[in-house]
Amino acid sequence: MKLKVKFSLFSSALVIVIVLGVSVFLFIAERKVLIREMKEKQVTIARGFAQVSRESLISKDQVSLLNYISSLKKEKGVLYTTLVDKSGKIIAHSDVMQIGTADTSDIARKAGSTGDLLVQGYIDENGSEITDIAIHVDLDGGKSATARVGFQQDVFNKAVEETLSQTRNRIFGVAVAALIFGILCSFVMSQIMTGPIKKMAHGASLIGQGKLDTVINVRSRDELGELAGDLNLMANQLKELDQMKQDFVSGVTHELRSPMTSIGMNLDLLLEGSYGKVEGEQKEILQTVRDNASRLGRFINDLLDVAKLERGKMEVSPVPMDINPVIDAPVQLAKVQADAKKIDLTTEIPADIPQVVVDSDRIQQVVTNLLSNAIKFTPENGKITVKVKHADDKFIQVSVCDTGMGIPADQIDKVFEKFEQVKGVRKKIDGPKGTGLGLAIVKSLVELHKGRIWAESELGKGSCFNFTLPKA
Repeated sequence: MKLKVKFSLFSSALVIVIVLGVSVFLFIAERKVLIREMKEKQVTIARGFAQVSRESLISKDQVSLLNYISSLKKEKGVLYTTLVDKSGKIIAHSDVMQIGTADTSDIARKAGSTGDLLVQGYIDENGSEITDIAIHVDLDGGKSATARVGFQQDVFNKAVEETLSQTRNRIFGVAVAALIFGILCSFVMSQIMTGPIKKMAHGASLIGQGKLDTVINVRSRDELGELAGDLNLMANQLKELDQMKQDFVSGVTHELRSPMTSIGMNLDLLLEGSYGKVEGEQKEILQTVRDNASRLGRFINDLLDVAKLERGKMEVSPVPMDINPVIDAPVQLAKVQADAKKIDLTTEIPADIPQVVVDSDRIQQVVTNLLSNAIKFTPENGKITVKVKHADDKFIQVSVCDTGMGIPADQIDKVFEKFEQVKGVRKKIDGPKGTGLGLAIVKSLVELHKGRIWAESELGKGSCFNFTLPKA
């Protein structure tokens, strides 16, 4: 899973948890507030009734008391109001038929004994929940009374639930909007955070591939920006070191090339007998020295080619020509080695193959290198075939196929890298071992011709190295 997806999922989950948590908290808090307000409203109604009752009794204004009781009957949720004197006689009631009767409940007596407010709940004969609030009322002359108000709790509960339902809808709407906004912000933030990381990862990959001119362009003024700057600094230092290495290799190989050429020429003259007859063991030793000098010369030439390719100074001069002579020349040179190992070396070039645009010397170098490898890794009595065919409308395909050892599937992509060789093969071949530069040079030369190269192989059955060249 990519970092961007992980960051988005984590931040989205965090937003969801926070929004849901806040929503639940707000809903519970709103419910508590509504219940508290409901209770406070009931107490306020009861205290208001007690206050009006006291003033009416002191002023003996029964009309105002009755009018107030009548107005309370219209108050939503108020079931009854009653005023009880000290002896328990009802002196005012929302139901006039109750006036003058005795109050049989004990809440009035309890409220009188506490001297203030008493709340008591009960279930009436209809199964409804009733909340009765009784308040002690002090009158002049040591007299007292108790004001009681009965509330239908179901009505208040329903009002609370209706308000909570509206609150729930509002919270849900806000939560959904917050979730959408939060998730969008999380994706934007993930893009902002992972964008520079992707740039640095891509840049580090290019630097790892040897493209040391890569510049990672991250302008953020944070740790990511500092890391990008450090990577750019590292790339510059690697570039300087690589330049030093290239200069050193180029200088050393140029210094070695002339003396090695001179050594080879003089060895040839010695072997030809130009300085006197050479026979027996002396000739064998000189021939061994000559072979090693030739191998070292080829290695020096490979190093020079690699240095030129890395600096972009390898020049090719492609011109239209027939492919046959380009293939035949290295094949004829390789036949000597192939015959020595009893390897059947053949070519398959159809007559309808058109001209190609190539640098003959460089493509012969490519074919020579591939044939050399094929002969090296093909056992005696094996077979090597050089095939040419149409790849598409713009390219032809050249294949060098052998019946050799083959390449493990996990190493095919690595054989074109510098100094890379198939593991476990060096011990199985006789003669001088390679340096691991040949296929890297071959790949670069093919790409300079706008073609591509790839390998196909089956372990124990052989390999095919294929490359394309542009048609004229």
